Parts: sequence; structure tokens; C-alpha cells
Amino acid sequence: MIDSSAQISSNAVVAESAQVDAGVFIGEGCKIGENVRIGRNSIVEAYTEIGENTCISPNVHVGGPPQDTGFKNEPTKLVIGRNCTIREFSTIHRASTKEDWITEIGDNCYIMATSHIGHDCKVGNNVIVTSFVGLSGHVHVGDNVVFGGMAGIHQFVKIGKGAMIGGLSRIAKDVPPFCLAEGSPAKIHGLNSVGLRRSGFKREQLSNLKKVMKIFLNKEYLIDDAISEIVKLSDSAEVKDFAEFLRNSKRGVLRR
Repeated sequence: MIDSSAQISSNAVVAESAQVDAGVFIGEGCKIGENVRIGRNSIVEAYTEIGENTCISPNVHVGGPPQDTGFKNEPTKLVIGRNCTIREFSTIHRASTKEDWITEIGDNCYIMATSHIGHDCKVGNNVIVTSFVGLSGHVHVGDNVVFGGMAGIHQFVKIGKGAMIGGLSRIAKDVPPFCLAEGSPAKIHGLNSVGLRRSGFKREQLSNLKKVMKIFLNKEYLIDDAISEIVKLSDSAEVKDFAEFLRNSKRGVLRR
């Protein structure tokens, strides 16, 4: 159902089962999937795809141009996955032309009120972004990450899957998977044990990661030495994921 006061571009595509409330604007090149709801006065500005069953609350603005002084109004994109919730006054920007021209939000994400996700971000599945969080441009976030309120993430930072970012934290380096990071400047405080249990991690997996953390947080090891010791622990997926993340970090990783 489309309210009569909604403004929809002639080349936008809106599924018949979508609900578009009063005062909504849907711009050029947008695609709105099945059973999407877009609340009152929200703006889907341009070149944005919204996956099925996603709910956009009132007064949300997605698909606006990147906050990038070199941007020349190219038709870059924003892709939002299925079953997401984006709450009031949140903003998510389209990409610049400096990566692959796509800002991407995965499936089953919950983005709370007044959050901001900047251009060229890649956000995985099942991510929770609490109110007033800011993700700067080019931030990459793995699956099952939780951001506490008012956390600020520096551009080009990578957050590994299963991590928890504490409220009011300032994150300027990469956060390895499965970790709890908190503070300003942030430090690693150990495993995100509660989150990992909720995600179904078994006792053996948690035991492996505790051994990983003991090595990783030991400042007597340089990062390369820590990686060498970590890979000796186990050939389990979680240990390999942790070591691979450290190996591929370009900004450097947070430690204790």
C-alpha cells in the first residue's frame, strides 16, 4: 500500500506488498522489496535497494550521497538486506567511488535511533548498532557484532565477527573477532563471552579462544610472534579466523 502523499520516482521499483506511509520520498534508481515498510516522512534518496521484510521507521534518511568532498554525484549504491530494522532519525549513506561503489548492510540487522553509517561501509549479518553510534566511511563489520551506545568508529577500521564494542568507546584500530573492546581510547578487555554463548559457541570453542586471548594479550609477543603461537593451538575455525584477522590487519589491532 502506497499512501497518496508519498513521492516516488518514475524509475523506482516498489513491490506490491510494500507499505509506504505518508510523506515518504523514494528517489531515482531505488528498489523496494516485498513486505518492506517505510514509515512516515522517511527518505530513500537514490540508488538504494531494500531487502524483503525490512522495516524503516519514521524520519529515517537512507541513500543520501557520501560525505566526501571528492564525490561528483556518481550513481553509487546503498544495499540494505532482508529482515532489518532501522529506527528513527538514522542515516545511512551511499558509497563513494573509492572502493566498489556500494555501501552494504547485511540481513537481520537492528540499527537503533539516531545512528549513522557512513559511505563505503560493509556491515555483516545480525549486527546491532545501538543509538548514537557513528561508523565513519570505509568501516567493515563482521557478522554478529554489537555496538554499545555512542561508540565512535574511525574510518577504515575493521571489526571482527562476534565482537562487542562497549558504549562511549573510541575505536581507532582494528578489533579482532570474538573480543570485547571498550574505552576511550579503547582497549581489548578479553573475550565477548556472553555474546559468544548466546551465539551458540560450545565449551571447546570458548576454551580455544581463551588460550588465544592469553597469547594475544601478552605484550611480550609482537603481533607476528603472537600469530605464530596462536596457529599452533588448534586447527579449529575460530582459531584460524582470529589468526587470519591479525595477519590481514592494515591499521594495527587493539590490544590491552
